[in-house]
Amino acid sequence: METASTANISDEIEDEFEVEHEEEESDVESETENQAPTDVKVTFDTAHRVWVPSTYSYIPKESYLFAGYDINIHESIDHFGAVIWPAAVELCHFLENNWKEFNLNDRNVLELGAGTGLLSIVACLLGAYVTATDLSCTLGNLQSNLMRNTRNRSRHQPQVKELAWNIDMDKNFPHSDFHYDYILAADVVYHHDYLDDLLATFDYFCQPDTVILWANKLRFKSDYDFLEKFKLTFDTIVLADDTNSEMIIIKAVRKCNSKP
Repeated sequence: METASTANISDEIEDEFEVEHEEEESDVESETENQAPTDVKVTFDTAHRVWVPSTYSYIPKESYLFAGYDINIHESIDHFGAVIWPAAVELCHFLENNWKEFNLNDRNVLELGAGTGLLSIVACLLGAYVTATDLSCTLGNLQSNLMRNTRNRSRHQPQVKELAWNIDMDKNFPHSDFHYDYILAADVVYHHDYLDDLLATFDYFCQPDTVILWANKLRFKSDYDFLEKFKLTFDTIVLADDTNSEMIIIKAVRKCNSKP
């Protein structure tokens, strides 16, 4: 990497990162009590939009039970895309509990910001043709988690593709070759500078018959602002809204008067 600058990560999201994963970090500390604690420092490659870990750490694998299978996810605290965030778990529960209404069997499904792959794994186990996408720095762990948890379990082998929001989408995902019945996204809206690019990516992939299922914990004013912009392009229905956790699950389809 030729150049990298220290990322300006908000104190609020760092605090949430620590709280939501303190149990896992506590386990690590107990296993490595004779080692000095290590701070995680994250830099940002502005040319390629890649979170670059400058200090490597380890979190034990997380285990879940979905679609009748034990799912083991390997995480890292190297960057935010390598850990499981709460909206992914909530959307997994939602898909499992509402599979009759949102039947993924033999459907083409795209996940944006797949991270560790938990949501894509569950969609795959529910019968979908899954394409899990994220930045290049996450793809190794994403591919490993997907293959380990779907091999000999799923009807269709999941695919992993690199996707930087709103960059070369017509080249890498031409509409003539790629059509998705569902777009899944979990905790893709947080304190970052690419919300407009995310909205453009939703817009690009959402065809007239595509359904977006998006789960997010609304943390900042910018999250709510994004939601209002999102509603200008898409007709939305709130499927779940937990005021205590600030978690929301939204179904969205393209507005009739919006371009295809």
